[in-house]
Amino acid sequence: MHDPDCIARVSAPSVRRSITVGCGAWLLLLATMLPAAPACALDRVLILQEFITDRNSPPGRPDGYMDTTFFAARGPVHAALNLGTFARGLEAGWTGRDRRGGSYVGLLRRRQGGFIDDTALEARTSQAFGRWVAKGSVRLQWPDRPDGDNLLLIPEVGAEVYTSSYSFAAVRAILDPRPYAGVAFLLTNRLATRDAFFEFTLVPRTDGTLNYAVRGRWRWVHLGYARDHDFDYSRISRDVWMLGLQYDFGP
Repeated sequence: MHDPDCIARVSAPSVRRSITVGCGAWLLLLATMLPAAPACALDRVLILQEFITDRNSPPGRPDGYMDTTFFAARGPVHAALNLGTFARGLEAGWTGRDRRGGSYVGLLRRRQGGFIDDTALEARTSQAFGRWVAKGSVRLQWPDRPDGDNLLLIPEVGAEVYTSSYSFAAVRAILDPRPYAGVAFLLTNRLATRDAFFEFTLVPRTDGTLNYAVRGRWRWVHLGYARDHDFDYSRISRDVWMLGLQYDFGP
């Protein structure tokens, strides 16, 4: 979505200002999700910390970043605030369901002030057919500094097959319309119970690159690692370690 060689270093004061403004925006958004009367708890809260290390970065660009995501959901509404030195932004979304178990998600995201400046509008759906679930989505993305079209249409299709109430295998295909990009296939196997899972994902691409990720959760704790040999189809090689805490308020 951008040329890594043309992005300036983010200063520490700007990081602090963005964190202050972002925390205020997140708290304001959470306030709109809470009921006006009793102090009813949210359905779910997640805080996820990412430790990012890059190799082969362009001159003048940092090799390490720390990004924190605050996620909260109540009923059909969710909000996510991302703060850090690489990506900063705010996302708000809504999920609806029909009588046969299909789900429909709409979300709006704005990222600004880090190394990614863009706006995205996305629609997703999942349709259940017994143990199988068909998935599809379309994302409209407007980069602030496009290296081609100023509007990207990014489709995704996929399917999941459940082997138990929580465990499944999945395949997804994401088409990146940029001329130097291609199709990424996400092959995932998740072994899970109600409050724990272990997930391994292979990401082969049509340009011959193979990336992968490992994630897990045990009750409140999330752990993960992702390896991206050429981040965003660039020459940057990226490692991401993840540590998170999740609390579900429901029964």
